[in-house]
Order: sequence, then structure tokens, then C-alpha cells
Amino acid sequence: MSKATLTKRTEFCSSHRYHNPKWDDAKNKEIFGPCNNEHSHGHNYLLEVTLCGPIDPVNGMIINLYDLKIYLWDVLKEFDHKNLNLDTPYFTDRIPTTENLAVTLWQRLAKHPHMPPVDRIKLHEDHTLFAEVTADLLNVSKTPHADVTRRYQLSAAQNLPNGQTTGHNYTVDVTVTGPIATDTGQVINLESLDRIVTEKILTRFNEKNLSEDEAFHNASPHESHLAQVVWNTLQDQMAETILRQITVSEGTDSQASYQG
Repeated sequence: MSKATLTKRTEFCSSHRYHNPKWDDAKNKEIFGPCNNEHSHGHNYLLEVTLCGPIDPVNGMIINLYDLKIYLWDVLKEFDHKNLNLDTPYFTDRIPTTENLAVTLWQRLAKHPHMPPVDRIKLHEDHTLFAEVTADLLNVSKTPHADVTRRYQLSAAQNLPNGQTTGHNYTVDVTVTGPIATDTGQVINLESLDRIVTEKILTRFNEKNLSEDEAFHNASPHESHLAQVVWNTLQDQMAETILRQITVSEGTDSQASYQG
């Protein structure tokens, strides 16, 4: 029997606060920044659930979409319009980061009696941040692992062969992978990652002419080359976190990804 994957997108709303009670206020603010503010803040989460299973020879589906919507709601109703810290039992001793919430949703969906095997979960906190978990990442060790992608924007120009100059608005996705730290609930500290990318990438390229940068003296600064340059620049800055992928796009029609 043939198998297929099916991805369903759905949204829910929750609020949370990042706070480690074992730390004093100064360290919490240093590590978590605005996410540690005394009052919780909310997000409109976008959840992508990818399922894998055999195709039913009668209806041609791995699961009825109407049923899938019901099953997803069976799980998400525990989180929708809830304060994750106060209204759910899952974060009494864990910080409700995007990574930890993605793992929790995976675990809850995997226990649903009518759900096909979960292949992948991608949880978007907003348009600049998402976490992704798979069976391989969760089973890599006793500590759950996740992929985390942070999105950045930069505007830059480049010289054309005819002597003219053209500009582009680039989207740069930086994806890292690693264990979810028990004390922070994060794969990488976002405050640190933002600082590194700002210092090493945005300051160097934003509102600049890429053709004048030494990295592009002998090659056109197209998406794939820019992705490689960003990778080479950042990979030594990640410390214990592994840089998984850099994705660069000039628009909605094309993108280039680089993995060293």
C-alpha cells in the first residue's frame, strides 16, 4: 500500500512568560530579555503538523481532513487562549519556549488514538521565529533536540554587468539545531543570536553594495553565494549549537539554501 505525507496548518492563541525561578531577576532579564517581563505576552501561533501513513485505497487519503481538524482541536483546546505558565500542567517545571511547546504538542498528538504517525511539527511563534521537531530529533538522546529558525531582513544593492546597480530586499533564515537546554528551554539564546547576526551580517551587508564586499569581488552576489557567505561567517560563532542551514530569498519566487 502506498504511503504519503499530509501537512495541515492551524492557528491557536496562547500567552507565556520566560522565567527560571532558580535565577534572580537580573539573570532572568539578561537571558530572556523582554520575554521575562512580569506580565505574560501572547502570540498567534501557526502550527504545521505533517502526518505520514498509508493511502486508503477507497478514499485516496491517509486521514479524513474533517476528522483531522477534530483531532487537532482535541489537543489544541488545552492551549488555545490559555496562559501556558498558569493554565496548563505542562510547564510547571519547564519554560514555555517555542521549542518546549513544539515538543509538548508532538507528545500530545502522538498519544491521540486516531492520529496517523506524526512525521514533523513546525511551530511558528511569529513571522521571525519557528521551531521544528521530528522523531529523529526527539530520539537523538535523553534530551529533546529541535531545529530553530530565526528570520532576518536586509536590503542591499549589487552591480549589474551593464554597469547599472540594482537593489533587493533579502530574507535570511538562520537555522540552528541542538538540545533544548533545561535551564532556558532554548536551543540557542535568541538575544545572543540576534546580537551575532546583527554584528556579523546585518552591519556588514544591510544597505550596502554587495559587489563592493570582498566576498563578492570574484563572484556575483546571487542568493546561493550570499547564503554560503553568511554560513561561513556565522559557523564559528555558534559555540556548542550547530548551524544547520542558511536560506536566502530575494522574494517569493525563489530561494537558496546552504549547508556546509
